[in-house]
Amino acid sequence: MGERDEIKSLKKALRAITFLNQQGDATVTQVAQGIEVPRATAYRLLQTLASEGYVDKLPNSDIYRLTSLVRRLAAGFQDEDLLIEIARPLLAEAQQELGWAIALSTPRGTDMVVRLNTDHDSPLALIRYGVGASLPILLSTCGYCYLAHCTPTERESIVSSALQQADPTAPVRFDRPQIQRLIDGVLSDGFCHLEFDHYREGNLGVPLLLAGRPVGGIVMRYIKSTLRNTDRLREVYAPRLQRLAREVAERHPLHVAQTAQAAQAIQGVNTKARDAS
Repeated sequence: MGERDEIKSLKKALRAITFLNQQGDATVTQVAQGIEVPRATAYRLLQTLASEGYVDKLPNSDIYRLTSLVRRLAAGFQDEDLLIEIARPLLAEAQQELGWAIALSTPRGTDMVVRLNTDHDSPLALIRYGVGASLPILLSTCGYCYLAHCTPTERESIVSSALQQADPTAPVRFDRPQIQRLIDGVLSDGFCHLEFDHYREGNLGVPLLLAGRPVGGIVMRYIKSTLRNTDRLREVYAPRLQRLAREVAERHPLHVAQTAQAAQAIQGVNTKARDAS
């Protein structure tokens, strides 16, 4: 794009939003200095942004701050998109190592939805599911991995809704005691293992957590007739999937920020201890 096609005032307004996002509340003078424009220009930019609802001027002060309306600018780029970007090469690497198809699923209502998978890269996949395919949460290994790490209130709400919406003619249905046993199994073992008689593939899933909160799960599908050794599932495949989930989480900005905050807190404690001694 040539300079004649650019809207310079828009570029300056975007720079002002970026500055406020990075620096927090600021005066006109601080914004002017931060984005290197005259103070009069910074004032007009902030007044325009305020008139559109993107910034607020604090009462009885000359300080401006961003409003929640700015978040809508990122509505087309959800956290899940970033998660998928991070996970894509890691899932591909794990699939090459393990051979079996691997997928990442996140919740949507009472379903688990495939957001990313390696079905078309795995010669061992009997069925190749597309991104966007969904499965009832109570029939999904990823679903139980997610439910196990929800708060009790969240879990009860989802399970109750899922049971109400369950197809009474479905070949498999779980009652509450079975559901609880599966959830308890995830909490004790760190994974969920499901096999259904009417499917040739089995499923091994692990939770995907970001900053301690569940966001979904990662599942490996395998051919039941070729992998009857459940010890191998527990001792080889489950740990590899758990490592994969950790690698995805550790590369996410939420984890990076949380780690940095924890390091700063520890450093502060150590500093106080040294000063006290």
